[in-house]
Order: sequence, then C-alpha cells, then structure tokens
Amino acid sequence: MKTFSEFCHNLQEDRNQRFYNQIKQGALAAGASPVEADTIAAQASLETGYGKYPSGSFNYFGQKGTSRENTTRMRTREVINGRSVMMNEPFKNYDSLESSIRDRMNKWGYKTRGAESVEDAARRLQIPGGGRIPGSREISHGAYATDPNYASTVASIARTYGGGGGRLPSLRSRSITTMKPTQKGALNSPSPTRVLAKLKGKTGELDKSTGKFTKRGWSSTEGSRYKKYGGK
Repeated sequence: MKTFSEFCHNLQEDRNQRFYNQIKQGALAAGASPVEADTIAAQASLETGYGKYPSGSFNYFGQKGTSRENTTRMRTREVINGRSVMMNEPFKNYDSLESSIRDRMNKWGYKTRGAESVEDAARRLQIPGGGRIPGSREISHGAYATDPNYASTVASIARTYGGGGGRLPSLRSRSITTMKPTQKGALNSPSPTRVLAKLKGKTGELDKSTGKFTKRGWSSTEGSRYKKYGGK
C-alpha cells in the first residue's frame, strides 16, 4: 500500500508530466525541433513551477516587456553581481498559450537552432550579449536568465520529463520490435521514453514523451523489474 505522502508525490509528478507534455506539444506544433520543444517545455516548467505561477497572463517563460506593451509587474528573483535579490519587473501578458510559445520562439529561437541536446540549447541561451552563437553568424543579444545554474536546471528537468533531454537516439541504437499492444515482453531493455506503468489497475507501458498509456500484459521478467524499481 502506498502512503499518503507517496500518493501526493505521484499525483504531483503526473501533473508535472502533463504540463510538460502540453508545452512540448505546443512547441512542436509551432515548428520547434524535438530538442527545442524539450528545451521550451523545461523552461516553462522551471519558470512557472509546472504551470502554477505564470508571470502575467499566459506568460510561461518569464518574458519581460516594455512600457509600450501590455505587462504585469511582479516580484522576481534575479542574480546581480553574484547576489540574489528580489525585484519588481514588468512581464508580458499574452492572450493564449500559443502566442506565448510563439513569442518565446521568435525572440530566442536563433540561439537554439541546430542544438544537439537540451543541455547544448540551454547553454546557448545563456551566452551573454555580444557572444557568437555556435554554427551561425548570429550574435547574442543577451543571456536568458541571471541564475548561473539556469542551464543545468533546464537540462535536468528535460531529462526527468522529456525522456532523455531531447536527444533523439540514432536508428542504430534503437531496439526495434514489432509486437501487438497486448503481447507480453515488448519492453525488455531500459528506455528513456517508454516505461512500465499501471493505470486504473491495468498493466501496460507509458510513453513519457507523449503521455500515451498502452495497455498490455507484462512478461514475468518485466513484472519483477517493475517491483524491483519501486512499482506497486
């Protein structure tokens, strides 16, 4: 039996995953590459506490605005000369999640275009003003955030909820098995995106990148591995 604290933790993890997936799918629909989509989803998760604390209306990326734009002033933490300080800053208001994602991509996409992983993309976002963007002639207009740990935190979130931090495995490294959804033994090796899962008492596997649950039976080996790694 799960304790109440374990139940609450699992419920929060499910909510975090759903929020991450929502942002990622929105970014993909707007034309982001898989790496960029995972980066954008991880940023939104970090900036808002997985959707709980947006900066202004539909502002999931901490995008600041000017006096000529529709903004909301909010308290925010900034790192200035190595010191953490609280400041009142104007944050943009958007009319939809889609417009928020598009603005994030329009302003910062030139930095992450061509990045090979979320960690690479997050580091590019932190290139200070005047620095050259790898693989292009673009010059950085400034770092995305003042927190010196921003890039590593974004990459860590993507590894947790994005199934491998946005780096797509090569075809050579994939183990391809064609099986019916109800057939046992389809997941015989660790996968960054597909994990064994139970939903409403039914066994199956969960695709962490899309949130899709596929009901199927487990082999005895899979059942043992599920219990070994903490499954109930």
